[in-house]
Amino acid sequence: MTEIVTYVIIGITVLVSIMAFSNASLYQQLIFNPYTVKHNKQYYRILSHTLLHADWTHLAFNMYTFFSFGTFLEIVFSNPNVFYRFFPDHHFWGIQTGYVFFILLYLVGAVVASLPAMRKHGDNISYNAVGASGAVSAVIMAFMIMFPTLEIRMFFAIPMPAYVGALIFFGIEHYLQRRGGTNVAHDAHIYGALGGIIFIGIIQPSFLVEFFTKIIASWQ
Repeated sequence: MTEIVTYVIIGITVLVSIMAFSNASLYQQLIFNPYTVKHNKQYYRILSHTLLHADWTHLAFNMYTFFSFGTFLEIVFSNPNVFYRFFPDHHFWGIQTGYVFFILLYLVGAVVASLPAMRKHGDNISYNAVGASGAVSAVIMAFMIMFPTLEIRMFFAIPMPAYVGALIFFGIEHYLQRRGGTNVAHDAHIYGALGGIIFIGIIQPSFLVEFFTKIIASWQ
């Protein structure tokens, strides 16, 4: 089962989230509090908060979305036969390296997604955040960069090419961030997605170029 990492992440996240629903002490130990990170050097919170969620709906949405994109992407990252089916002209980085890259993609998304809150709320002891949305956004955007013309279903129903979904993603998140009042860190989603793009650009820069060439080719 080549998508083992996705299942492990989902399993741990679901388990810890459910435990924290009824364990306030655990919740407080893992929550992302930029003030505590900055002043008490509790850097682990930048990653540990991805294991927590506000409620069942928040948890279910994040994990379903991660499952939808993560299982496919992990197989591409770690299975040479699948990789070469989609990218015959590229050099496969290796099975173990593929797993490492997939894990790093998730972690980089979580870290980069935390940067806006660290900058804005590093001295605000009352600000807290939970959720894997930033890490999941990185996985989503990595998929969209690598497979811009594959069909996805936005909002679980509307079919469209992945690159259109990427534009809608950034457009909606930017609008909601500017409007405010949602109690959701939309800037974390944006930064997490950018983290995914940057990571793909680092491990395989040609994917960024091919993102545009594939889109142009699909118009012809």
